[in-house]
Amino acid sequence: MPDRVRRQDHVTYAAAMEAINAGLEKAAKLGMRIAIVVTDANGGMVALARMDGASMNTYKGALGKATSSASLGRSTEDFLENRLKKDEALWRAISSNPDSFIVPGGYPLIAEGRTVGAVGVSGGRHEDDSQVARAAVERFEQLA
Repeated sequence: MPDRVRRQDHVTYAAAMEAINAGLEKAAKLGMRIAIVVTDANGGMVALARMDGASMNTYKGALGKATSSASLGRSTEDFLENRLKKDEALWRAISSNPDSFIVPGGYPLIAEGRTVGAVGVSGGRHEDDSQVARAAVERFEQLA
């Protein structure tokens, strides 16, 4: 049966909330009002938080970043800088997909060398969104 079935591990709700809370703490320290989303390995939403004062639609950007990062297995920033900017055909293909949001602020959650989910942050400057997302990832890594 192993050659016919593939199993995928996913981040739990409890771990997603731990990561989100670490991200919210970082965002507050930076004076940001953001949305943060954690998805499972397939890009399905596990948990979401939108800070008071964050735009109504910030969660859409956060979800797009997390979904993209989950499917790529790497940060959206890394993919943008090291792959997408160097391949015009790939750029056109991905930019035509309304579910993709390849801008900094999305990071995969890795456990035992495999992507089990992702975190996406939106609402601030891209470099600040990335700082918040990295804080969430660091908390997730501490749980292992």
